[in-house]
Amino acid sequence: MNILLALAVAIAGVSVLWAAQSVVLVAAGEPLALPLRFATSRPLLKLTSRVMVHTEWLIILIGTPIVLGIGLLEEFHQAFPTPIPWRSIAVAGSLMLFAIYATYAFHWTVGWIRYEPQHDQTKRRAKLFRRFFPGPLPLVAFEEGVFRGILLEQLLRSLPTSEASTALAIALTSAAFASVHFVKPAKGKPVFQFAYGYFLVGCLFGLAYVVGGRSLWLPIAIHAAAVFGIEVLRLYVKFEGPRWLIGCSESPQSGLIGSAVIVGVGIFLLILI
Repeated sequence: MNILLALAVAIAGVSVLWAAQSVVLVAAGEPLALPLRFATSRPLLKLTSRVMVHTEWLIILIGTPIVLGIGLLEEFHQAFPTPIPWRSIAVAGSLMLFAIYATYAFHWTVGWIRYEPQHDQTKRRAKLFRRFFPGPLPLVAFEEGVFRGILLEQLLRSLPTSEASTALAIALTSAAFASVHFVKPAKGKPVFQFAYGYFLVGCLFGLAYVVGGRSLWLPIAIHAAAVFGIEVLRLYVKFEGPRWLIGCSESPQSGLIGSAVIVGVGIFLLILI
């Protein structure tokens, strides 16, 4: 029942935002479209897209506990228990960053990637600045709050207590996590390979949630490290190796080597935390 209520909140949020999107599109003289399925070349529409995504996360994060009869402070303390596990956060984040840069170093050595700065210098510096300020934490916190803090947590409560049930809950949550990345049209992208990559890292974040005592500290740390590491390098390297083997700059984990690295990070997470 709790899962259905959470889904109802998400659907209600999408409906409200769809209505708001329609008003913006009409005002801009653009044709109506499904939620987030409109062209985003114009600044106003780009801003509308960003606002809709972040507002939907807030609707779910705030509305779900209210509908379930859980106090917001109680929900917050459950997601972020104290004392803060600084050591585990440092280990998880460092492990992810080390895995990313070690993988790229290997790709560089064998000639599968090469140094090629993207964009012009001004635009590249602006993008690099945004990687640090505000960085990946705001969006990562929203995503982890929704997919691990709400969806995975409610699945874990609903299913029998067992390792198999935990694995199933992580897999289902990861499938949902992967699917939302394709709400916007994925033009020119290898959809199935990208979906696999998002599913795989979703499983890693779910594992971090469980290993970290069902709190958001570890999944946020490892997710933020992954986004930061990959997005910074995307500004300076070009992938030239086989896509099935090394993935691509946006999703290196979708290649065979990247997949093995993610599995390795999960194993070390179990050992070190």
